Amino acid sequence: MMRKKIIFLLNFALFSICSGQMGINTVSPQKTLHVHGGLQITNELNLGGNGTSAGNSGNVGQILKSGGPGQPAIWGTLAGTPNATGTVMIVDGHYVVAQEITVNLSSDFAGPGNPGATLAINIGNLTEELIDNESQYSANNTSNLFRVTNDGVYKVMMNMQIQTTNNTQPVIGIWDNSTNLWVARVNDLFTAPTNTGLQTYTLLTAVEMFSGRDYSFRAANTSGFTIKALSSGATGAGPVSEVSIRRLK
Repeated sequence: MMRKKIIFLLNFALFSICSGQMGINTVSPQKTLHVHGGLQITNELNLGGNGTSAGNSGNVGQILKSGGPGQPAIWGTLAGTPNATGTVMIVDGHYVVAQEITVNLSSDFAGPGNPGATLAINIGNLTEELIDNESQYSANNTSNLFRVTNDGVYKVMMNMQIQTTNNTQPVIGIWDNSTNLWVARVNDLFTAPTNTGLQTYTLLTAVEMFSGRDYSFRAANTSGFTIKALSSGATGAGPVSEVSIRRLK
């Protein structure tokens, strides 16, 4: 028995105990146990514990996380591991799922004309939600409303097929309900035939948006207009008017 103990100790390249510290392959251990070289563990690794407990070996899929200087390490999940549907992004070194809202127009929406088009009209029927991964969007047949959960830069996409009076200039965009001003918008001269022609308006941009404010998707024109929900034709029909925002940073 004594011989086995001696052989065990001799297998260490260097062993020292200094002021209650143990060093392996080092003559100046810096911690209670200081290993200078590789460490191989062939079974579970237990954290914590005492004279009557073996400690905690963690759960399947957990990782070992530092508790910071002077603090014990802990078992935990990967910092910021996403658990929602959406695009993964990194913010301040943590994985998060970017807030995203994408909605189709469920049926045609008719808006009245306003002389000068100074007042943007809240677009109704934007109720066919494809994704709202932070539950910040609401809508009915006359209005829509959404919020962003973090200050940041957001990608904006609006695609609207419009029918209105020739030689007017319809406007579509995002409206800040708190300031009663456009956040982003696009307009263009309508050149299709009145009452029969269709023209597509697309807003594609990235803008800064702020948590705590209410936003909405809006449109305006000096003449009455209709935003079409579906394309049409002999070969079939499909969704044609859609709005979307997604956080970039």
